[in-house]
Amino acid sequence: MVLISLAAWVLLLVAGRLVRAGRGLCQDDQVAACSLEYFNTIVPPHIVVERVQNVTTGFFVEPGNLGYPSFASGLPPVCAVIIQNTTANYRFGMFLPDTWNSKLLVVGNYGFLGGINWLDMGPGPKFGMASLSTDTGHNSGQADQSWADTEQRKINWAYQALEGSTILGKRLIQTYYDSRPLTYTYFSGCSTGGRQGLKQIQRDPDIFDGALIGAPAWDTENLMPWVSKLAVWNLPEDASYAINDPSLFVRLQTEVLKQCDHLDGVRDNIVSSPGLCRQTFNITKLRCDVASNQTSCWTQPQTETAQEMYEDYMTKDGTFVYKGHEYGSEAEWGTYLLPIGPGPGNVRRNFDAQYERYFMDYGPDWQITSYNDSVVGDSRRRDRRSVSATSGQYDLGRFRDRGKVIMYSGLADGVVPVRHTTLYYDRTVERMGVVDGFFRYFQVPGMGHCWGTPEGVGAPWMIGGAGQAAQRPPYNAGWSVPLGFNDSRHDALLALMEWVENGNAPYELVASEFNFTDATRRNIVVHRQRPICMYPRIAIWDKRGSQDNASSWSCG
Repeated sequence: MVLISLAAWVLLLVAGRLVRAGRGLCQDDQVAACSLEYFNTIVPPHIVVERVQNVTTGFFVEPGNLGYPSFASGLPPVCAVIIQNTTANYRFGMFLPDTWNSKLLVVGNYGFLGGINWLDMGPGPKFGMASLSTDTGHNSGQADQSWADTEQRKINWAYQALEGSTILGKRLIQTYYDSRPLTYTYFSGCSTGGRQGLKQIQRDPDIFDGALIGAPAWDTENLMPWVSKLAVWNLPEDASYAINDPSLFVRLQTEVLKQCDHLDGVRDNIVSSPGLCRQTFNITKLRCDVASNQTSCWTQPQTETAQEMYEDYMTKDGTFVYKGHEYGSEAEWGTYLLPIGPGPGNVRRNFDAQYERYFMDYGPDWQITSYNDSVVGDSRRRDRRSVSATSGQYDLGRFRDRGKVIMYSGLADGVVPVRHTTLYYDRTVERMGVVDGFFRYFQVPGMGHCWGTPEGVGAPWMIGGAGQAAQRPPYNAGWSVPLGFNDSRHDALLALMEWVENGNAPYELVASEFNFTDATRRNIVVHRQRPICMYPRIAIWDKRGSQDNASSWSCG
């Protein structure tokens, strides 16, 4: 690992370009350039090259990656590179394919995880693209925010690590490929990754040509107090109103399906019209007086708690904070309300309180039982003053002139409520007017947070979004949509490319769900496919064909 001066870096960079240009680019040159020695000659000062590996075995592993221990497999020949910014203290990784199509895919992160997201980088080279991910400046698992002990680390997570990694990564990629132009740069991320993508196009509209934004946790300053409020509504655990048993969520989800499945005119085990469900659902049907039958009976206080979770979080003085859960999302409520493991310390409340403890500097001894509405105002002030994680800019006028956005969210998302994702879109329309020319939003009925569908629902959800390919065979080797549906009709990332590069905007995407054919869970067949329509349109069944076939539906 060598550090060089800025002047030396410029001279070496120019000299290297001239030499390689003189003899012409070939794959042998590229393989030779995939070395620690070469990258040490092209990085600027304060940048350390940690690792360079010519990957010919189809997979790459970074030992010790706490946030993203899963690795990508089925890779074509690539050069794997890890770079460290020693001044700002963040790292990033790149996959540089031997056969490159002059495009870059930047992928986002999840939650507060720290580490390079190699798994989501994997699809990039399979599309012929270079791919890049940052570690957001730390190495940690999901239930740990104790790393957020300096302003620099918080800002790295908020935006700086992704921004700096992308800017430098672009330069290194072009140099590595003998100064060939980087024609298009795309972003794909879900949850925190969705927030990162929105944040970057708000900060620098030139950084991406297209952004695929899934279930964005965009409103950090209000999301995290809402998460804590969910815990408070359920404290203490043994209270008559607490809902902290998985069977209760299953019973509630079953009742929602029973009352609301048909409201879109089709009985298909999917709540496709949660707005109508909100108007008609009768939660008292869950109540009964058999206290011992916890799997099927809810007490009146428990139904009142659930009703609070469906409603928007408002402070006592009437200030709006965050949108409540949508009807149909109950299967994921346990994400915030159930333990993450055995033992008294492994409860979601401790994870929830960590934002206040570390990001808000309340200290490690602060307990969720101390929460009150004043935390909301404090969270807003602190985020706006320094960390600036919230992606709350609705005027994307500068990005409108050059880029495209496809945003999607599952109607059954119980982690980042779809209603708050829709709020971002609606506020953008209010600020900018018609945005269809560069920004399109798709709601996916029956899909949970980023991917998947509740057990027994079987809703089509796979659209090539961030992290989705790894949820079905071939898992870590996955990319796009399985069984040959890797086209712009079925894959939102390819639809984004088609829009950016050829001007063909997507009006609908065909979502897929697959069934396993045997106990190995390695083989699948198509179960359902259905068009996902550009918001606010919805899919309408023709009442003739199979409900499982996309051809039986149209957007209206």
